Amino acid sequence: MEAASYDAGIAAAWSRARPELDTSPMDVFGRLRHLHSLHDLAMEKVFEGAALNPAESEVLVLLRHAPQPLVAGQLARQRGCSRAAISKILIKLDQRGLVSRDPHPADRRAALIRITPVGAELVDAIFPGQLALEASMLARLGPGRREQVVGALDALIAALSPGL
Repeated sequence: MEAASYDAGIAAAWSRARPELDTSPMDVFGRLRHLHSLHDLAMEKVFEGAALNPAESEVLVLLRHAPQPLVAGQLARQRGCSRAAISKILIKLDQRGLVSRDPHPADRRAALIRITPVGAELVDAIFPGQLALEASMLARLGPGRREQVVGALDALIAALSPGL
């Protein structure tokens, strides 16, 4: 079932059960959830048998191109996730020797996190496959349509960011 028809059916059901509810946010967020699921399913091909999962890869990509070591809070903000979630990822990456954590000279509670050479090699091997798959997923959009989608997503991010 298409996301739009699924959400339309659910919205209609809510409207019958609770007519006072405005179900219009489902028009946007239902599609975003569906899009996220489609991306996750496609990425299973890239990460099948890989030594990383998508969340770990995303953290390593951020560290790979950071001009200096980062602290967990910075990584959490950049990924848009909680500190607890980033902490779990960093523990696993550290245990496998993919990141190093050094004491922060100005804050005893924080650690400076950097990617190790092994982590950089691993993400350098996996990331091109992810990009290629994402490019193939977007291939049916022409350049003009792609720019429209990017513009709409940027507008949505800007609209939601102040409320976070």
